[in-house]
Amino acid sequence: MNWIHLDGLTLRYEMRGKGAQTLVLLHELGGSLESFDALMAELGDGRRVLRHDLRGAGLSEKPRSSFSFDDHVGDLERLLTALGIDGAVDIAGVAAGAAVAVSFALAHPDRVSSLALCAPALSVDADRVHYLTRRSELCIRSGMRAVAAETLDRSYPPALRRDRDAYLTYLGRFLGNDPVGYAHNNLAFAKVDLLGRLRDIPHRCLLLAGAHDLLRPEPQVAALARTIPHADYARIDEAGHLMQVQAPAEMARRLLAFLAQPAAQPVLPCVS
Repeated sequence: MNWIHLDGLTLRYEMRGKGAQTLVLLHELGGSLESFDALMAELGDGRRVLRHDLRGAGLSEKPRSSFSFDDHVGDLERLLTALGIDGAVDIAGVAAGAAVAVSFALAHPDRVSSLALCAPALSVDADRVHYLTRRSELCIRSGMRAVAAETLDRSYPPALRRDRDAYLTYLGRFLGNDPVGYAHNNLAFAKVDLLGRLRDIPHRCLLLAGAHDLLRPEPQVAALARTIPHADYARIDEAGHLMQVQAPAEMARRLLAFLAQPAAQPVLPCVS
């Protein structure tokens, strides 16, 4: 693992593998780059893979002032530049990480080759905004354990905890989150609404739904795929909201098959 010191922010990252093309992995709310450990084991070494802890998460810096998903987009752009990654990258984002991926692709279309949006959380309804606000207040007041059961019962439901070690490892990392950083990320996510921009995505996309996802159910993900101009869609039967942990082999198989398809130039909007 490495840390990179950007202007006013330090991020932890890991870059592994070789190849001309880079795959960027973006983790979920409450996650970290370790969320992709099992997936990394399935991806092999045929390509360069970059993963990092978003600001406020994992072992990246935890600002005490609020921030937005636009800040996550800027962080990724600065990280790629600092690492000398100048060409277009493939990006796979899970849950809220998919919102960062889409936001980055819309802001920097020439820096993206393709998108894989896994259990994509691209908007937040009014009830969920209230929940995220309440969860933020509770974790700051009482710590991560106070929000763990309610959170993981939906993102990692009991039916998907057959691999007990995998679940307990995820739970341990979740409890180790900094409550303030987690709260800031929740409040930033509460403001996300990308539904009106989906038709503007010029890149080739893969949307993956977990058959047991209680937060972003399969019909919802399928509807998103129908909205995005150049999107493929697939379901992962043994996964819920956190497919990179719950079904890493199948997610890797779908992702690698998608990435193996011939690259296409993004259809950028005309400017007159």
